[in-house]
Amino acid sequence: MSRYLQKISLRPFSDAEIWTGWELENRSGDIDGLILADAIPAEELLSRYGVTEFQKIPGEYLDAGEFRPKQG
Repeated sequence: MSRYLQKISLRPFSDAEIWTGWELENRSGDIDGLILADAIPAEELLSRYGVTEFQKIPGEYLDAGEFRPKQG
């Protein structure tokens, strides 16, 4: 299980974008569209991304084809 960061747009409600943290069960390594956060210190997660928590997503909710390994 690895932790990832994802930037999410709040449009059409706001022009703001926020970072959110995901803990994906049965996933590890780089994934397209997500930042692998396993090695990022807690201080940097807070100061740079504003993330203090990671929402755990159980493996049964993730299809094998949903997340592709990062290319190149």
